[in-house]
Amino acid sequence: MKRRQFLRELKEELKKRTDIETEEVLFYYDEMIQDAIDNGESEDIFIMNLGSVRDIVRRIEDDEAFLAEVKSKNSDAVRNVLSTTVKIIGYFIFAVLAFSLAVTCFSVFVSGIAVVIAAIVQGVISTPVDIMGYLFLAGIVLIGFSLIIVSVGVVKWFFNQANPALLSIFRKLKELINRKGK
Repeated sequence: MKRRQFLRELKEELKKRTDIETEEVLFYYDEMIQDAIDNGESEDIFIMNLGSVRDIVRRIEDDEAFLAEVKSKNSDAVRNVLSTTVKIIGYFIFAVLAFSLAVTCFSVFVSGIAVVIAAIVQGVISTPVDIMGYLFLAGIVLIGFSLIIVSVGVVKWFFNQANPALLSIFRKLKELINRKGK
């Protein structure tokens, strides 16, 4: 028997009972079957080993601890899904901020290089006549170097601080991709 057929029959049998929460039980068995398939078990054999649908419903009616376990596992599954969703959103926001910071630092770095080159070219083309002209060009060159150093420092600081977060992002995304690929 395939999973869909099993779940359909279970649903029909559970509808006859008003004291059992049908959707929670269906979700529980669906997850259990999926876990078995993910672990390499045969879908048909696993479902056959569960027993008949009527036996399952009788066990559910007789065992109140089972219903409590079903509710607990279902709430854990929902919590895991929400946790994963929140993490993905957080990683996306982190990536956008990291990209924005990288673009900003790159533009400051390029601006610093441009200022240094412009000041040096200006000093070569039109040689300053007095000490104030030399000081002005030296100040401009220092401002350019400051921009370069600040942008490199910010990027270095960010990636040193963010390295654990980045590794976590890549590991979680890899796990997510591996799970989806199965």
